[in-house]
Amino acid sequence: MSQPDAGIVVLGAGIAGLSAARLLHEAGHRVRVVSRELGEASRVPEPLLNPVRGRRGAVAPEAEEALEALWGFYPRFTPVRQGILRPVPPPEREAWQARLEGRGIPHAWLEEGLYLQSAGWLESTPLLHRLAEGLDIVWAGVERLEGNTLWLEDGRSLTGEVLVYAGGAGGAHLAGLGGRFTPGSVLITREHFKQARSYGVYVAGHSLGGSYLPHQDRYSPHRIRPQEVEWLLSGAEQLLGYRPEWRSSWSSVRYRLDRDYLKKIPGGYALTGFGSAAYFYAPLYARRLLAKL
Repeated sequence: MSQPDAGIVVLGAGIAGLSAARLLHEAGHRVRVVSRELGEASRVPEPLLNPVRGRRGAVAPEAEEALEALWGFYPRFTPVRQGILRPVPPPEREAWQARLEGRGIPHAWLEEGLYLQSAGWLESTPLLHRLAEGLDIVWAGVERLEGNTLWLEDGRSLTGEVLVYAGGAGGAHLAGLGGRFTPGSVLITREHFKQARSYGVYVAGHSLGGSYLPHQDRYSPHRIRPQEVEWLLSGAEQLLGYRPEWRSSWSSVRYRLDRDYLKKIPGGYALTGFGSAAYFYAPLYARRLLAKL
């Protein structure tokens, strides 16, 4: 019987795959990452690390554990900007506060709204490159999976003792996971926002982002549409009081599995489906994967 090519093969070099591969590598596992490109949907320019989600102020499940994990992980590789301001309208604040009651999420109510001290944001590209440094990475597309064997588009195959599927929307069909696919876009602004703000849309760094487009039941590549640009600029006007100038855009498709982020699959595990919360949850679930292995 032939020997496996690696102890653990991680399919996907987005934030989930690279976080897992980095922790596994540091723990002494023999890891190989396979991906068509670095980042994929994780290249969203400045992702938020946000425990209080959406316009209803829903507190993210496992928010306290996720915050502890991400602050113990990301600052080792890149600067993390601390704090997000949620300019919640006064009539809604009582309901938001009720959802935060009893939760261990540091926060304060300011005149402008809810300030989340332990939330934050970062620049994705430097982080992804730092996480990838020193890892054994095969840059190739994957045609199909057979248990713990990956068949590459060039005809080669790679086998691991354990397979970790950490791909996003574009490769979800390989593992037959189902899920939802949500297109979204970011405008790259001329202005730099040191203070992250989020309500409807968000600004952080040079990013103005958000999504109102409906979920889809299958993956389809996405490009920004004129109505998206208008929606983002209108949201920014409500958030900031003006429409910032922008110079370019970024678009992708988020993949969501409704909290079933770490599950057994033939040959190993799937670590995927975080949707817009990938940067928030990736360190926590990478740590949980390590514990299983």
